Amino acid sequence: MPPSDPELFKHKATSDVLLFLTNHRFSDFSLRELATQIGHSHQSVRRAVNVLSSNDLVTESPKSNQRLIQINRQRLSIPDDPILRIPQSEYHQPVKTAVTKLRENISDVVGIILYGSVARGDADRRSDIDLWVLARSGRAESQREANAIARDLEEMEFDGDRYAYDIDVEAVQAIPAYTDDIREIIVSGIPVYKTSDFETVENLLLEEGAADE
Repeated sequence: MPPSDPELFKHKATSDVLLFLTNHRFSDFSLRELATQIGHSHQSVRRAVNVLSSNDLVTESPKSNQRLIQINRQRLSIPDDPILRIPQSEYHQPVKTAVTKLRENISDVVGIILYGSVARGDADRRSDIDLWVLARSGRAESQREANAIARDLEEMEFDGDRYAYDIDVEAVQAIPAYTDDIREIIVSGIPVYKTSDFETVENLLLEEGAADE
């Protein structure tokens, strides 16, 4: 989506608005809902949306007195492989390998989210690869397996480099106890693997976040 406005990213909420709307590209949101979901002030979100709208990167559907905002899907190019959405290409293979090993060794994986600096695109050599895994059950056993996988991955080299991994596992039944933390990961991260069940969880968390306002 090449921007036509050099001032596009001067507002601090712009990147978070774009990432959130891209991850939820088939839904529209009010300014208040966007502010709630991404953790920015209503004013910051409004300014970011105004610039995005003027660059034709979002569409608006007026509904009563609300502005309903959606990503402009005609300007959006989403790779079929979610790994390619990771901004820094040197992390593609390390993340892909981790996802493969997690799916092979942990039972009933519902979804895997990449979050933190690698998902944002501002990682450096001191950055961990942060992965959050949602499993249907057996959190303790799955976390032990994830820790072992992380140790194995940290011994591997990718184009001559090694990476540190921080992998957290949560079970579906624990979501109500950690709703806010999980919602923040889902909103800010990149889903590198997800099932239809994960999409259901994702939608419920977003709806609950909007209802809390």
